[in-house]
Amino acid sequence: MNKNSELTKGVITSNDLYDTKEETYNNKDVNYWRGFRELYNDPEFRKEVESEFDDDAGKPFDTSKLSAISRRKFLALLSASAAVAAAGCSNYRDKGEIVPFNQKPENLVEGNPNYFASTFQIGGEEIGVLVKSREGRPIKVNGNPEHPVSKGKANLAAQATVLALYDPDRIREPKASSDKNSFSTIQWNDADAKIIETLRAATTAGKEISIFTSSVISPTQRKLFDDFIQQFPTTKIYPFEQVNNSVKNSAWNKIYGQNIAPAVKWDEAKVIVALECDFLGLEDGKTEAMRLFAKNRDLINNPDNYSRLYSIEGSTSLTGLNSDYRLRLRTDAIEELILALVNEFGVKRGGSALSLESGIVSKVSSFNINAVAEKYGLDKEVIGHLVKDLDANRGTSIFVAGASLPESTQISTYLLNEILGNTKLYSFDFKQDLTPLSTTAELADLSGKMKGGQVGVFINFDSNPVFDLPRNLGMAEAIMNVETVISFTEIDNETSIKSNYVLPCNNPLESWGDYNSRISYFGLQQPLIAPLFNTRQKEAVMLNWMRGGNNFNESIYHQYLKDNWQQNLYPILNASASFNDFWFDALHDGFVLLPSQTQESLQFNQSAVIQAQPIKPSGGKVVLLTRNYTLGDGKYSNNGWLQELPHPVSKIVWDNYAAISLATAKANGLDSNDLVNVSIGDRTVTLPVFVQPSMADDVIAIELGCGRSSGGKVSEGTGFDVVPLIGNDGISPWVYNNASISKATGTYELVSTQEHYPIDSPKFKDIQFKRRIIQQGTYKQFKSNPKDIVDRVEVEGIDLREFPSINGEPIKYTGVKWAMAIDLNKCTGCGECIMSCNVENNIPVVGKDQVANKRAMQWIRLDRYYFGTPEDARANFQPMLCQHCDFAPCENVCPVVATTHSEDGLNGMTYNRCVGTRYCANNCPYKVRRFNYFNFRHEFKDYHYHNDSMQLAMNPEVTVRSRGVMEKCTFCVQRVMKARQDAISANRELKGTDVITACQEACPANAITFGDMNDKSDPIQAYRNSDIAFYSLEEVKVRPNVTYISQIFNIEEEIPKAGHHND
Repeated sequence: MNKNSELTKGVITSNDLYDTKEETYNNKDVNYWRGFRELYNDPEFRKEVESEFDDDAGKPFDTSKLSAISRRKFLALLSASAAVAAAGCSNYRDKGEIVPFNQKPENLVEGNPNYFASTFQIGGEEIGVLVKSREGRPIKVNGNPEHPVSKGKANLAAQATVLALYDPDRIREPKASSDKNSFSTIQWNDADAKIIETLRAATTAGKEISIFTSSVISPTQRKLFDDFIQQFPTTKIYPFEQVNNSVKNSAWNKIYGQNIAPAVKWDEAKVIVALECDFLGLEDGKTEAMRLFAKNRDLINNPDNYSRLYSIEGSTSLTGLNSDYRLRLRTDAIEELILALVNEFGVKRGGSALSLESGIVSKVSSFNINAVAEKYGLDKEVIGHLVKDLDANRGTSIFVAGASLPESTQISTYLLNEILGNTKLYSFDFKQDLTPLSTTAELADLSGKMKGGQVGVFINFDSNPVFDLPRNLGMAEAIMNVETVISFTEIDNETSIKSNYVLPCNNPLESWGDYNSRISYFGLQQPLIAPLFNTRQKEAVMLNWMRGGNNFNESIYHQYLKDNWQQNLYPILNASASFNDFWFDALHDGFVLLPSQTQESLQFNQSAVIQAQPIKPSGGKVVLLTRNYTLGDGKYSNNGWLQELPHPVSKIVWDNYAAISLATAKANGLDSNDLVNVSIGDRTVTLPVFVQPSMADDVIAIELGCGRSSGGKVSEGTGFDVVPLIGNDGISPWVYNNASISKATGTYELVSTQEHYPIDSPKFKDIQFKRRIIQQGTYKQFKSNPKDIVDRVEVEGIDLREFPSINGEPIKYTGVKWAMAIDLNKCTGCGECIMSCNVENNIPVVGKDQVANKRAMQWIRLDRYYFGTPEDARANFQPMLCQHCDFAPCENVCPVVATTHSEDGLNGMTYNRCVGTRYCANNCPYKVRRFNYFNFRHEFKDYHYHNDSMQLAMNPEVTVRSRGVMEKCTFCVQRVMKARQDAISANRELKGTDVITACQEACPANAITFGDMNDKSDPIQAYRNSDIAFYSLEEVKVRPNVTYISQIFNIEEEIPKAGHHND
């Protein structure tokens, strides 16, 4: 029996769940549950929760896994550390080319950080970043607060770039192979000479030089490719993204005849309807979307504007779990509902903003809202609310279709927005540039030419076509028929190991570049450090080939970039400053705004709607393939921080899986962790199944990007490759409605963090012990009487919050006293705060096996609580971290006084005093302390993260903890100390707004506020004094200093108040 299975562990099976579900939920005390085992009161789960120690605690301790260290070795390492520090300083890149954000001119002071503005194209979006550098070492990537789109926020992949920069698996020297199998090191000059000769020979012979690349949104890179084609005329470029907006873009072009699609004014929409569209989690531009969406979910600063979010989807997405109303609907049936709404508002009701042609009227006349709801079992009450809201909010509602939906569904969605007058919410301030990607036909043609010997040179431009492309194209076989294959890559991948030349390229933090994904500004990328290894910027290498290969230097592409800006960008700005001053300012800011352009009027092409063939649901299962929440298309699979970040919905780490509904599991005799065969036509993959609440029946959701066979040591053995499912028979490249699922032999352990550190133990069944961890209500309640939302714990009429504490009164702090507030209405559960904390505080990667033993080390635990039925579960997200309690129960049990209170109210740790009794963790009601069972940098993957290069990644302001030491959130005490020192230097008082914690800094929704609770003018006061503010486990009387804002749903119905199920 699989140990960590939601369904197989203990005695609960899918049949048991299905048989008891209705009876259990009819008990109105059922509110919150983390997983099925808790919802259905699995006896074994109760035993685990109530047990003081984990089952593995009594196992013999394997001392062989500990790192032996002698006095001699200690002294040697002490000397080595000084050498490493000196080496780190010597690699600082200062050649008068890069410009720091915080100082002009450059003034490097050891011990003080410098900040540099740059731009990344990463994680499906262009991100303006501000990189913190210490002694020339980039150690933290934040968002650039001045950037017009990201506004100071960076996505997960951008933040994790620091780990990628110092990754020990990076290729350090160029390699060559005559047989595409056995490699040997080659000098750059020798490689360049041989490749240039090969390029010239291919051109002379008329053979194609194919360049396979990711999407090209860099103007200078685009010019480089054009110049390369001039030099080698047989060259052809193949841009490709495994998950992209090509279908959405094609629909937009057919409707409006434009290649530029607008962004959305999320902050101006009163009603948002997401159609299989995870705009808060997976869609391009999610960082901006989260920030704008949260503006209308702010009851503290904007209480009169609270948007309503509907989600209609087959999978269970992050957006769906954050919605007010959610409809489960198989993906291939969504278009039927849209056409029924078109009929309702474009034909039956008056007031359409678009006069429909007869062909459209005829097309939609057979679609009826009630009939569709009846056919698919949709909640008619929710449908009624949707219709009423759309009617009342014409022009301020918006439908957004996910990029994976078929073209006809996209077209129908644009039509519905036209009818409702919702085009007002298209934002043309920042248009998204639609870079043409290679079509499936063009890629098939490329593969055919490679197999037929018509391609002389294939250049893999830091992509991975062997892994990324649909397997029916046969790229793995085709590439072996090309005479010369060249791969630019940071880490070996499935394509590079089949190449003749493997050329190590620079990390984004070592590179120059520019980006133009929106036509209103240009982003500029600058290097923060000289190349750590013998790597080169790929664009510079190609430029060197074009120039004969004799004069390479590190600045060759920098000068090419600068010349391009001077010739093509600087003249259109009519800048009064000289070009050198303009360039210096652009490097300092990280971007350049372009003059505003006149918006062309939109002309809707109704014939495109008439010609589009509606999607009809089939009798088979629907497979929905999506981008991986953390790993993207797999490019970041060797990043341990990303692998170990819990999935925002399932909380599973280090793996992907086939997510199905409870009814689908029962119908097929499946439990979580069972291996299953998912088949589409003659294509089959085997992977574990996970029974996911709120999934639509007969829908199978699977994330791409896992199962790498060659991607670095960290990625080894993680996840399952499902790219083989991609074919030409889908309703879109990522949606197939002709699939089947069947049980395979065996099980596979999926490790989830969801049941770790439970703080609402089910053994406390009496009302006086029921724990109010989450507080929630409705917007109607908030507007009528907000004080009634927070459910106070009472015993015999006495409010336990007001009941005297045996601890007496807390110490009065006369100066600054730090506190935090977290707005649960803004928090989407994205996990950006966890990643920022990891980077800032040197959090180690422990690996899947240690997470399974409940030894994950993240200081922030992002709890996800379900409430409702497994079919239509809603969710609350709650970041849980050290509460820095005034009466901290951890302090009075520590026998060595390793955890104490500071003069400004912080609960701090003295690491060199801690002896590892773990009494503090046992006594913490929030379960937020983490213990170093090993020196995890040694333990993980045989010293992988203890490599020399990884020493440079550590934040020198934070102690790197060793085995046997307890740790937890410090409220970024190092930032507090820095702010205090700056205030002293400036001869002024320290203010609460002087400190921004790492989690606060990264939160795209601005859900976290940090400040001085003793300062009445501090912004945190508005949160602490709110009627809907609460403290988690307040009745325990430990006086926490983290305030939560109650979760408010914008729904018409009443919602269960805080409380938990009876035993």
